[in-house]
Amino acid sequence: MATESIKPSVLHSNSREGVVIICDHATNFIPEGYDNLGLEASTLESHIGWDIGAADVARCMSFMMNVPAIFAPTSRLLIDCNRHPDNPSLVPTISDGVTVPANQQLSQSNIQNRKTAYYDPFHDACAEIISDHVDEGYRPLVIGLHSFTPIMNGIHRPWQIGFMWDEDPRLAQAMIGLIKRETDLVVGINQPYSGKELYHTMQRHGADHGLPQTVIEIRSDLITEGEGMIRQWAALLADCLDECMARDDLV
Repeated sequence: MATESIKPSVLHSNSREGVVIICDHATNFIPEGYDNLGLEASTLESHIGWDIGAADVARCMSFMMNVPAIFAPTSRLLIDCNRHPDNPSLVPTISDGVTVPANQQLSQSNIQNRKTAYYDPFHDACAEIISDHVDEGYRPLVIGLHSFTPIMNGIHRPWQIGFMWDEDPRLAQAMIGLIKRETDLVVGINQPYSGKELYHTMQRHGADHGLPQTVIEIRSDLITEGEGMIRQWAALLADCLDECMARDDLV
């Protein structure tokens, strides 16, 4: 089994412009040696393999705003970087009704090998960028950028964008207010998931440092219509974040 470590992709690591973007479901990449986890390529291309379009928006925002962005190196089906190491779904055995053959009855040593090779380098990179900001006197807004499928478990999701938080609602509520002011988008408030349940990355790299943070979820069918649509979403979020950075209650 191939367990060579893979570092995450990082953009603008030395920028200090007030925002850090983290994309922990950025790719559907499975390294050689895992035989695609026993799945068809088309399955890996679906929403269970990654957050479709999220990395494109994150990358566009990073260049628009000149801010750091960190991208997980492998598919969440190999190991999910937005899960606590003790979470049973760290290496999912089933996702949206699809069984992942290579993840069945894995030994703890096999799970640890994946964690050491793919999960730890990602979180180490996030931690380094956040600590560099804090050590240099900056308090960045921390953004987790995700997408969600329009239909899951047979349920249609009406929201076009969602914001998630756990104990600190400041940034999410500020962004929700701005999105509602500037657009007629249908906004999910702690939807389609609750930050009380799925918030490990933001907790670890934002909340644990006392930094304002939120997860932004964009419905994937709205960011797979070409580069123009990706730029529109990136520009909207960048404008809202620029306004948030000027607010005294978010420092």
